[in-house]
Amino acid sequence: MDVMNSIFSPSNAPAAHERPAGAAEPPRAAPAQPGARFFRRLAIGVILGFWLTYFITLTAARLAISASESWPLIAARGLMSLLAMLLSFAILAALRRARGRGPARRVLIAAGLALAGCMVHAALNPVVFMQFVPVSSPWSVLIAEYPISLLSFLWQYVAVSVMLLALTYGEDLTEREERIVSLQAQANAAQLSALRYQLNPHFLFNTLNSVASLIAKRPGEAEAMVVSLSDFLRSTLQMDTGKEITLGEEVQLQSLYLEIEKARFPNRLEVAIDVPPETANALVPNLISQPLIENAIKYGVARSQAPVRLDVIARAEGGVLVLEIRNDGGDAETPLPGGTSTGLRNVANRLRLHFGDEASLAAAPLVGGGYSATICLPLRTSA
Repeated sequence: MDVMNSIFSPSNAPAAHERPAGAAEPPRAAPAQPGARFFRRLAIGVILGFWLTYFITLTAARLAISASESWPLIAARGLMSLLAMLLSFAILAALRRARGRGPARRVLIAAGLALAGCMVHAALNPVVFMQFVPVSSPWSVLIAEYPISLLSFLWQYVAVSVMLLALTYGEDLTEREERIVSLQAQANAAQLSALRYQLNPHFLFNTLNSVASLIAKRPGEAEAMVVSLSDFLRSTLQMDTGKEITLGEEVQLQSLYLEIEKARFPNRLEVAIDVPPETANALVPNLISQPLIENAIKYGVARSQAPVRLDVIARAEGGVLVLEIRNDGGDAETPLPGGTSTGLRNVANRLRLHFGDEASLAAAPLVGGGYSATICLPLRTSA
């Protein structure tokens, strides 16, 4: 194995042999965060709700005070409420155009928009009402009513502008978070691709060496190995880098690889696969066990003259899928040679990218010889 006596754990979770059965919980989905579309819809709802509430509340109050409140006055008030909605949408559009500016400037813009909206509303309010309730001196009414209307509507436009400013800030934050999440996903996909391409050349190098060694001695077996290699590569290269497959499919792929290695070590490699039916549909990152099986061949089978038993064992412990790759070492001498840790780091990094703190890798020598590498990851099924 790469760097024996080392434990690679991408999380603070205990290693597989330290984890009590049932102690782990299945992964919990993070609560969904409101997106930018939510804030855009909420801004529209705030505008409509605010002015509709204003119209209903004021009309009900006037009717309660005086039952003689005329329908022309109610109609005029309704028309002004619609006008206020249009002015508020204009304020919202202006605040969205100012989203690239600094916080202080955006506050000043919101204040200016509130004042401008209030001035327009105050100027049009008496004009609209006079269309429904004629007066003898319209200009004197306009001049007298304007300051009163200005003061009356100022707080309303300030309130609307403050709420819309807060919602556009929320829209900014969620869009920024969405961009960060998207960039992180792209970075993770690129890193997963790099890890996968790091794995395939290493595997090809070992396999082609095996084919070369068999061509002169056992050409029939060399041909069978090339066919198995072709099947294996066809299956793996068609996979999406970040796609998860079932454990049954993973084991089937590794069986193709092990057929290649059996041709290389016909009298030294014994394989036993123990995957219970309840774990066969568990989802795992594709080829996650490949580096561990490669290490078992390289540091177990290749160094032993006696037969080596390689076990692929899966089990479910509570909400955790435990996948163990174990070899008994045969008669290989200890201590085992050091390495670059590439295989183990590859697996640990992929687990971290897929599952964060909810997965781990533990690797350690076995008492009596051999080595074990164990993956623990959340138990999720395709069904």
